[in-house]
Amino acid sequence: MDDLVSFDELLTLLPTGRFVGEAGEAFRIAESRDSFVPPDLKVVERSDAPKITLISARGATGKSRLAEQVSSLKQVPLWLLDKDKAVSGDALRARLRDYTRSSDALEELSVDTGRFLLVDALDEARMRVSGASWYEFVQTLRETSSHSHSLVLFGRERVLEDIWAHLPGGSIDWFEISHFDAEQRNKYVDFRVGDAQNKAGEAYIAARDTVIGALAGAVEGSESESFVGYAPVLDAVSLLLEKGENLLRIRSAFEAEVGNGRRIEVLEQIIHQLLKREQKKADKLAEQLNLSPEAIYTPAEQIDWLARDLLGTAPPELAWCEDSLKGEYANKIRPFVEDHPFRSENRWSSPVFSAYIAADRLADIAIREKLQEVGVSTGLLFEFVSAKDEELLIDEWQFAALHSSLMASERHDVEVSAGISGHDPHLVAPEDIDEPTVPGELTLWESSGTPHVISFELFLDKAGVLDLKGPLASLSLTFPSKVTVASSSGTANFGPDCFIRCKDLLVSTDTVQVSLRQNGMTNSTPDGGASVTFEVADHFLCEGRLVGNPPKDSFEILLPEGVSVGYPWITYQRTMEPPGAEPNERALRFVKMLMNLARNHGHKGTPAVFNKKLEGRQSIKGAEFRKVISVLQKHGVVTLDGPMIHLTPDWVPHRFSGKEREGVLTFDSKRDVWTPIVDAVAHAMGQ
Repeated sequence: MDDLVSFDELLTLLPTGRFVGEAGEAFRIAESRDSFVPPDLKVVERSDAPKITLISARGATGKSRLAEQVSSLKQVPLWLLDKDKAVSGDALRARLRDYTRSSDALEELSVDTGRFLLVDALDEARMRVSGASWYEFVQTLRETSSHSHSLVLFGRERVLEDIWAHLPGGSIDWFEISHFDAEQRNKYVDFRVGDAQNKAGEAYIAARDTVIGALAGAVEGSESESFVGYAPVLDAVSLLLEKGENLLRIRSAFEAEVGNGRRIEVLEQIIHQLLKREQKKADKLAEQLNLSPEAIYTPAEQIDWLARDLLGTAPPELAWCEDSLKGEYANKIRPFVEDHPFRSENRWSSPVFSAYIAADRLADIAIREKLQEVGVSTGLLFEFVSAKDEELLIDEWQFAALHSSLMASERHDVEVSAGISGHDPHLVAPEDIDEPTVPGELTLWESSGTPHVISFELFLDKAGVLDLKGPLASLSLTFPSKVTVASSSGTANFGPDCFIRCKDLLVSTDTVQVSLRQNGMTNSTPDGGASVTFEVADHFLCEGRLVGNPPKDSFEILLPEGVSVGYPWITYQRTMEPPGAEPNERALRFVKMLMNLARNHGHKGTPAVFNKKLEGRQSIKGAEFRKVISVLQKHGVVTLDGPMIHLTPDWVPHRFSGKEREGVLTFDSKRDVWTPIVDAVAHAMGQ
């Protein structure tokens, strides 16, 4: 079981506080909220004498609410980076100077053992500012935290992990906001329902517990708990139980679903009931216009109106309505649309509703950029789409949105992977270079559950060119022709865990940054290889400036022998090994890649790797790949757990680095142990 700390325990682990000054719009002590439900926090990393605290959470989990509560109770300033346009190397000094009216405020904070400040919305700032500004900002955080425990940072895991990689080693507390447990779930729903129902009544309690039980389904363990304990899911439950609703009818509607394990289907049923309830509110309007109540303001029409207002799609056609009535009806239905519970003025009232409607309208090209905004905010978009269990034909914008949503689902006990598996640029036939589509998969796996997978064909805007418009992390991409990267923020942020193999790679941004993963150590062997790898068969061109000086073992550009690139890229250039036709050579490369990718992040047990990630990053594919894994199983090297390939405990001591790097164990140092395995793999491939 994961180590947990309560919210009250978290407060005791932080410095004293009492850092009062002159408030600004984005830098102030927050106000407490009576409706705050304190979550538990998982322990990711602990130190006896921390210099900094990191608090991570998946999208829409309430980290900003938690930051506000800490700020209020500890009486320390909360810096909201999403409301502050000046995020740069001197921004922290400037905000502290304004807050304290002292020109030496930053130095004073660094040595004061009681004062500290909270920094929230790091993800939003990272996406908005240039790579150079972000690097300078992180360096300021690093310097500030090197003297005393003066900073608490809130963000998604990937951003905090990159910041951690730049911090002094060892002096860190890292906590992850956990899902609500059973008691916290009930408290959250009760708060949201408010005085609309008698919450002590038997009818209310039975209805609430039945709906939550149906959402939990038959799946036991953290996967079920993390879904039903996710705040946006509970928002839908709260709305279902609001004032005036027949609680017995609600209980009856969901009793049959308890134990069925169809969690997304149950959530969709809740949302559909909410839409049907809204339709009933328009009965009087139907009577006034002499229209059928069943025909007007249907769930589908409500989705049309909401998608128009908040996603930018076309208005509903109202094909059921006579032309002479359409104008009057559209005007009179507007108050219902504007007062819809799924919205809060011109925003969504909860990510659960934006994700549901965006998934419903996934194919509408009019919502391309809005779709990605929804994906960035919550993992529920990925969940709604993956629940359809069908292969999709999607474009580059839709892939970016689904990949963003997948990344929003990430937390410490979850593995995510985006893979695009085109023809190998080294082996592709000329007629396959300019194909208009390429296959891929998006996968989410929680260690106690089953994989959630979206299989797709990616339709390219331009045949032979793949344009990456979304995240550049947790990505394994093989493509036979040109891959292009641009960014609206002006910065391409690669990694961690980015592998791109293609013929040509063009990066058109002002700056480029390589995000790092704080690698652990297991038996003195590195936990993984390079964070970012480009394997380019022909031309590499980057128009942006590299910022941050990533370590050489974290970033590599593999190019054919004789091809050269300019500074600073030449620092990271390696000679690409030509495709090997001999089974022994391919078998050795396979084992080295397995060593590079197997790591301990995001799952329990021994080091492991996603099967699709391993398959996508070397030349052994399909049936041949499955045969090789079977050989490794028979020799006791690996075991399978869902989509994860684990090293067995007996083979963990024999790990080595697949990269030739100074000071680490390599294949040569383990040759006697691994040669029989390489020979067995080669033999299986030669059959």
